[in-house]
Amino acid sequence: MFPRILALLWLASLLGFPRERGQEEPADAAEISRALLYHPARSIESATDAIMLRAARFTYRFGLSTSQWTVARESNLDPERDKPEPVTQYTVARLARTYRFSGIADEDGGILEIHRTDQAELLARLILWTRPQLAAAWLARWRQDMPNASAEQLARDLEPAEPEVAAVAEDAAHLWLAVRHYAGEGSLGLGTLVRLELETRQVKVFQPRALATSSITHVAVAGDALWLGTYREGEGFIEPTAGLVRFDPASGGLQTYLPGSSPLVGQIVTAMRALNDSLWVATDAGVCRIVLPEHNWTCWRIASMVSVAQAAAVSDRPGGTPARRLPPSSYEVRWANVNFLELITPDAVEGWIRAEELAELKGRGFEMAAYELANTYGDGATPVRLLRAPEGDPLEAAVVYRAALEPVGDVTRDGWQRVRARVGWIPRAGLDVAPRILPP
Repeated sequence: MFPRILALLWLASLLGFPRERGQEEPADAAEISRALLYHPARSIESATDAIMLRAARFTYRFGLSTSQWTVARESNLDPERDKPEPVTQYTVARLARTYRFSGIADEDGGILEIHRTDQAELLARLILWTRPQLAAAWLARWRQDMPNASAEQLARDLEPAEPEVAAVAEDAAHLWLAVRHYAGEGSLGLGTLVRLELETRQVKVFQPRALATSSITHVAVAGDALWLGTYREGEGFIEPTAGLVRFDPASGGLQTYLPGSSPLVGQIVTAMRALNDSLWVATDAGVCRIVLPEHNWTCWRIASMVSVAQAAAVSDRPGGTPARRLPPSSYEVRWANVNFLELITPDAVEGWIRAEELAELKGRGFEMAAYELANTYGDGATPVRLLRAPEGDPLEAAVVYRAALEPVGDVTRDGWQRVRARVGWIPRAGLDVAPRILPP
């Protein structure tokens, strides 16, 4: 699948699908939905009696004495940036030492150089990956689309990615460097963690097999282990890999945390910090606090909400004939275009869909994957049309973008499934959409 993704993304760039940077008011639904609905925290800091999590346009404040969330509209960083700048310099304040990091990609592999700014000589020059190493790690993924591909062919055709230090953490004796790479346009790297001993200057590289095709984007020292954030980034897309990872460098053992198999809300870590007895983790879809050493989790999700002050007419598709009435209240927004908002509603619309289409949609979790809002290289979410009857007119169908589909009854002999979706469309004009922090 991976080579095909690269080819499609290259074609998309030729067709002009990538977003225009600096656009005041995006023109297409994918851009509009991203701007209105995707507000992950990108940094975490402590304040007096509070933890502050900062998204691009909002600040989430958790009161430590009240255990309550408040949300303030603030401009914190460039909303068009999907990730922080690489860390090129880090100061260990207690030792008054500053280290500088630079990544290099050449024909043979990826190299990370580490300098101390008070010393002329190079502290370390690490070859993090070579062509043969990359081919061995990525071959199985390439064979999903190219079953007959060989390691020799991949080693010849790939481009070694440039390593970037994405985050730095320190403990009493070490610096820990999380290394990310860009996996696009044939460029490949390896999931890498680097340990620098501050006194002996010894360096060790960790590349867990389970994280080989991930970038390691965050690192924190908390409890008796390291905690890592992971994902994969390519030309115009991001995708989850191992989620949140607990790593024991002494044994090499690791444990991954993802939705469904853990309390984690969201699939991609966007910020992480150890504060006092807790590890705070922000993701594409929410926030979790893990109290250590007990590993007690409390998680919340980030929901984009709109307050409807007066009863509103609800349509089954954007601009359609009103079919229902929506009482005044606050509602979660799941998708948007220039003129309309898709809301989660108390009542539901029903319609017909092919059973195999429903299985495919549920298989990729289309209705809940928050990170997909950031993938705007194409048209964003795919509309699902719930026909009034099997083989019905699609122009008369209810339209669903990002909401759960609940089967109603059995699949027909012809492969049709009736489904229910608790969504509806209302005009967007005059309505303000903003995130709230809610229980999962």
